[in-house]
Amino acid sequence: MFGLSSEKQTGDPSLEDHKHLLADDDCSSLDSRPTKQAARGPSWTATIITVFCTAAISAACGAFAVQHGRLSADDFSIRHTSQYSPIIKDVGVKYSPVKFEGSLMKTNDFRLDAGPEVDAAWKSLGADYRAARIPAEEAARSNLAPDQVKISERYGGGYPANVEGLHHLHCLNLLRKSLAWNFDYYQKQGLGPFSNDAHILKHHVTHCLDIIRQQLMCTVDVGVLGQVWYQPPGSSPEAFVDFNTVHKCRNFDAVRDWAEKHQLPDAKDCPIDYLELPKEGDRIFHTVP
Repeated sequence: MFGLSSEKQTGDPSLEDHKHLLADDDCSSLDSRPTKQAARGPSWTATIITVFCTAAISAACGAFAVQHGRLSADDFSIRHTSQYSPIIKDVGVKYSPVKFEGSLMKTNDFRLDAGPEVDAAWKSLGADYRAARIPAEEAARSNLAPDQVKISERYGGGYPANVEGLHHLHCLNLLRKSLAWNFDYYQKQGLGPFSNDAHILKHHVTHCLDIIRQQLMCTVDVGVLGQVWYQPPGSSPEAFVDFNTVHKCRNFDAVRDWAEKHQLPDAKDCPIDYLELPKEGDRIFHTVP
């Protein structure tokens, strides 16, 4: 009697739980009646609108992604395939299709025999531009070591450096000048590399030859040269290589303009203390590197 009386007063939690579960079972039985009407599914109109909006949003996102990819592809390409320099930041290197003038028999200004006209054509490319200033804060990213030659702070600081692509053109121009049918003309002028002794000139020319070799190997062109039919007068058609191919080229003119605008003063116009003297610990080479 004491147990029953106590149970009625306090209640058994487990018993209450069982009652609750039973009540749930009763409500979920197949015989039970719903207390309210079941909600109806979405109408066909709402479904069509939802599908249409989803497709439109997806298309817009896709178009944005494609456009963003196109805008950033040039930036990714130059950073992935080239050493950094301020030109990348200042100019913004872009790529566009360019058809090469590859004709074997049709000449142009760059292929003329030695003389003022062909010299002017090569000079217009920036092949003889002076070094530019690389700011000190950009030196490390531009692969310049702290102990390389620096400009005195009183003249703006930074590092003198040449744009490599224009040095390649300088080298190609020297090879042109050294061709058998051009050599005597430039040797008689005695300017630039031709002012040096013969053995120094030879080293300069072969240096240029090998620099271009390495550059061509480094950026090996994987395009292909197809063939066309050519029929010489009075002969049958024969296969001939078509050198007039399309290439994806960087915006050379913009790079050249940057190099031109950033040229340092001519050496003869610079004060004697324009360059900082090397400090203790800086590398000093005792043979030409």
